[in-house]
Amino acid sequence: MASSGVPAVAGAGPVPAGPVPAGPVPAGGPSGTGTAGAGRQPAPRRPGRNPLARSRARAGFLMSLPALVLVAVFFVLPLILVAWMSLNNWPLIGRATFIGVQNYSSLAHDKIFGHALWFTAEYTVIVTPIQIVLGYLLAVMVRRKLRGVGFFRTVYFMPVVTGFAATAYVFLVMLTPGVGVVNTVLESLGLSNGQTNWLTSPGLALVVAVILITWKTIGIAMILFMAAMQAVPEELYEAAKVDGAGWWRRESRITVPLIRRTTALVLVLTVAGSFLAFDQFFILTQGGPNNETLTAVLWIYTTAFVQYRTGYAGALSIVLLVLLILLSVAQIRTLRRGDEGS
Repeated sequence: MASSGVPAVAGAGPVPAGPVPAGPVPAGGPSGTGTAGAGRQPAPRRPGRNPLARSRARAGFLMSLPALVLVAVFFVLPLILVAWMSLNNWPLIGRATFIGVQNYSSLAHDKIFGHALWFTAEYTVIVTPIQIVLGYLLAVMVRRKLRGVGFFRTVYFMPVVTGFAATAYVFLVMLTPGVGVVNTVLESLGLSNGQTNWLTSPGLALVVAVILITWKTIGIAMILFMAAMQAVPEELYEAAKVDGAGWWRRESRITVPLIRRTTALVLVLTVAGSFLAFDQFFILTQGGPNNETLTAVLWIYTTAFVQYRTGYAGALSIVLLVLLILLSVAQIRTLRRGDEGS
């Protein structure tokens, strides 16, 4: 082996003939069994090649399949049908005629729909802060695990599970002059003559609708806020107490920033629900007097099932849907900018 020009190493076996590569030899020898070889990591396997990952993905798809079917049957397909109806002169009874975007061009001349949108926006601006503030305060009251707190959680949440139509009819009876208990109580306290007609005045009717929707849905905001508050580490509050922070400072500096995403969720749900307001105004005021309490959805209902202009009602529905999507996207983007800045 001396003819190769490379000295033999004891115990290393025969050295192959040929030139030795230039440069430093890594520790552990050319075989890579030393430090360099130990530091070399195997290439990661893609999740698609993992049988466990494939089985989990398949199981997740199968479990979500019923929800996907429900969404497709009760949302996607009706949405496609409404979009097609909006391009037709589609009477409730009779033959449809394709007219293109004529229904959408008619929106520019529909002053009633514009007034309904304005009233709906006004109603939303009033309801939204009330829902958020009261929902937060109720969550503060019931977030601690104290004796008897479960009873108050149930009481505050119970209106959510009651039917909206039934609740509106109860309010209607309570506010009827000569029959309802509200006028009777106010008269006994000397605050009214007992003959106040709450639903014929636009201002009073709006107040009644706000009270009804707040009492009916405030439990949802309370539950969402309470769940978010309970997820905040208790150590943060203890450290703030040690530093001398009072209740207001702990809430404003710890709780409110950490539940920002939940606040955004409540905001999106409240705004969307307010823009879709229908039951309370349909039962209490029917949009009156003189369309002063007419909401966008109530006008769509009137157009479709009273005037039998189903195609035009479809165009109104698509416009309202686009408006809600834009509002929701704007709120979510505002939240994300707040997260990035914090």
